[in-house]
Amino acid sequence: MLKITSSRNADAGTLKVEGRLAGQWVGELSRAASEARAETPRVVLDLGEVTFVDADGIALLRTLRDGGFALAGCSSFVASLIDGGLP
Repeated sequence: MLKITSSRNADAGTLKVEGRLAGQWVGELSRAASEARAETPRVVLDLGEVTFVDADGIALLRTLRDGGFALAGCSSFVASLIDGGLP
């Protein structure tokens, strides 16, 4: 299960992501990120409540980061996976 909560202020949009970023939920985050980017050029993904990320989720987070999304609140384990812990 994944919960995505969107908020926005004058400077940026934020997507708070909670739960498991795996399987079908990877596509949901991709869709939500695209919608958020359409509303504001600066989007922060708050990953502080993410409990699990599969390989597809890691690939999406890398793509989003490389596309200019800011990643915040990652556990050190998830951050290490994003930075190259999985192929």
